[in-house]
Amino acid sequence: MFLEDPIALQCAQTHMQVLSTVPLFAEAMPMRRSRARFFGAAGFVAVACTVFFYTAVVRFPHALSAFPRERHAAATSASGTVALPTSVLRKRERMQSSSSLPSSARPQRSRLQRSSSASGSLSSAARELSAAEKRALVRQGGGKGILSTFRRSEPLTEERTIRSDNALAVYLTPSSVKRADGFLERTMDRVVEAGGNALVFDVKGSAVYFDGDMPLAKELGLVQPAYDIADVIAKARERDIYTIGRLIAIKDYGLTSRVPDTIVKHPKTGAKIGAEWVDPSHPTALEYNRQVICALAQAGIDEVNLDYIRFSTAQFGALYAYSRDEKAQHIETFLKMAREAIDACGPSTKLGISSYAILGWNYDINVETLGQDVVRLAPLVDIISPMAYPATFTSPEYYIPGKNPGSRSYWLVYRTMTGYTDLLGPDHAHKLRPWIQGYYMDAGEIEDEIRAVYDAGYCGFQFWNANNNYDPAYGGLKLAAGVRPEKCR
Repeated sequence: MFLEDPIALQCAQTHMQVLSTVPLFAEAMPMRRSRARFFGAAGFVAVACTVFFYTAVVRFPHALSAFPRERHAAATSASGTVALPTSVLRKRERMQSSSSLPSSARPQRSRLQRSSSASGSLSSAARELSAAEKRALVRQGGGKGILSTFRRSEPLTEERTIRSDNALAVYLTPSSVKRADGFLERTMDRVVEAGGNALVFDVKGSAVYFDGDMPLAKELGLVQPAYDIADVIAKARERDIYTIGRLIAIKDYGLTSRVPDTIVKHPKTGAKIGAEWVDPSHPTALEYNRQVICALAQAGIDEVNLDYIRFSTAQFGALYAYSRDEKAQHIETFLKMAREAIDACGPSTKLGISSYAILGWNYDINVETLGQDVVRLAPLVDIISPMAYPATFTSPEYYIPGKNPGSRSYWLVYRTMTGYTDLLGPDHAHKLRPWIQGYYMDAGEIEDEIRAVYDAGYCGFQFWNANNNYDPAYGGLKLAAGVRPEKCR
């Protein structure tokens, strides 16, 4: 599959980094020549990467063969049942004739079989397993369907000691996680050595990157494993590392290409808007993502972070057909599903969202475009992660030397965090744990970002670098170790 090609993936990640981190400057950025130059450069990079990405697809034509092109007669029947393409229905009939579990797994499945009630407790046999047996079961089962054959209300592994708001993480792509040269283990070791304690890795983009009990994803051909999730979690637990699965929620070309009816539509004309953003309240999109989130919680991941939990900025003109409240309602429907899935399948797993940093500066005008009403959504989640990347604040009005305290890297992170603090208030501000920039910076600039998080009153953060090169980030963590607040230790 073309996503496994490291050059294509790096280009795609860089493309997303350029496009997804351009904040909305509707109020603060004047229409001047500098703005034109900025957007012109950004557009050139985006076009170049898009052409390269398309070339990568052409180089791997089998990746396209899995995209059925037949239309749906309807997204749902009168009873609300999800309608699937005919090729998927034929595949379902074939799958029903054989077990999805290997024969070696079936005795363990019967031993740990749960009732269909989401609130039921683990079977007595499961409770009697020793800690070592549970860890062995996690290693053997995750990615093979063993753990996902029952729902649990208790974690299968020992109680976690790392607070979700205190996690210090780096982010890895699926290609980095799957590397055979020990890159994952070296990254974990370096994170711990530098003073970190957490790892973010992609679990779903335009495909699902791990195996598990996700029948709809499998029927659609969207399970394309890059790694064994149980093995990743087990290696992290050995080092006392908190695991965060990054799940791209609403931007999902894999799903929209297979089930075109999931594409967001004009509320009056019914015309599709774009090609890769789903309607977050569509029944098929909800069920597909519910199964993925449930499988993650059953596997024992510490947190699921929903990224792209918003409406498209590229189609903002057409999407103005939706009001601010309508957009927020659609996103809230998706988040309620995610909350319910985690509470049913693994309530020890935390739920987080990634959000635009600009909301901490100019809220109302940007919520109108994004639908990302974090004030409204905050009660549904455990963690809120503003993407506080100084590189995205291109207009000089955001940082004025001599007026704003500290360096540019410090002020832009600090002001984003205090803006979010004011928005969320005392009931939900404690959930903040930002993304901070781990690219195009030296260790000193990264230390300034970390100090800004601490000075704003927070403990945790995660670094974003699409290329997964964290040497400056490790250096910044070490430099900031002496100023880490006592409450964060």
